Amino acid sequence: MLKRLTRSDAGVRAAGLLARLIVWLVRSTTRWERVADPEAAALLAGPAPLIGAFWHNRLMLISATWPRPRPLAMVMSEHGDSRILGIAVAGYVTRPIWGSSRRGAATALKGMLLALRDGISVGITPDGPRGPRMRCRRGLVQAAMRTGAPIVPAAWSVSRRTVARSWDRFVIAWPFGRGVIVYGPPIRVPAEADAAAVESCRLAVEAALNAVTADADRRMGHAPIEPAPVPSGAVAGGGS
Repeated sequence: MLKRLTRSDAGVRAAGLLARLIVWLVRSTTRWERVADPEAAALLAGPAPLIGAFWHNRLMLISATWPRPRPLAMVMSEHGDSRILGIAVAGYVTRPIWGSSRRGAATALKGMLLALRDGISVGITPDGPRGPRMRCRRGLVQAAMRTGAPIVPAAWSVSRRTVARSWDRFVIAWPFGRGVIVYGPPIRVPAEADAAAVESCRLAVEAALNAVTADADRRMGHAPIEPAPVPSGAVAGGGS
């Protein structure tokens, strides 16, 4: 059904408005707790731009993790479900950045750099849009290196949820439950980082994101969702 909807602009618009209503209902009826590293909390409350990183399977309630009215540029693919997401979170996304690790990686990186240099924070799912699940790609590390913006890993979880059988194990939150948002310590990438240092930072971001995501799930009484195995002979950080 979703595929049929995304074949037309009217279908995408209708699905996006419905998704916005569902997200509003879940957010407004969830009793939220926030657990933040002190430095991350200071960055989120301050004026300097940062890179907010979270896994693709937490897209549904990403607006709950972002402090309003702080500007946000969001990296999104031109796939139908990302267009729906763009409508659902239109009140939070100041500037969409179109591109992905599979298509338009260079365009996405350029959009991230422009936003950060304009003083606008960037949100990104570094395993999107097609995985591997919970494996970080290099694009956000390159943007952090070239702008000096810190990377803040974030995750949410809720007590009432369904985990889809999709590649990313997408988390569908239900209303009238408890929820937690976890922010991990910021990660900074040295401006002079060589290839080895970039890879080390990529792995650090991946580990930090997996840590905050597992922490959020455990706090809500769930077993953590496991990252996908790294394909044999492949580098999870390939591309952007």
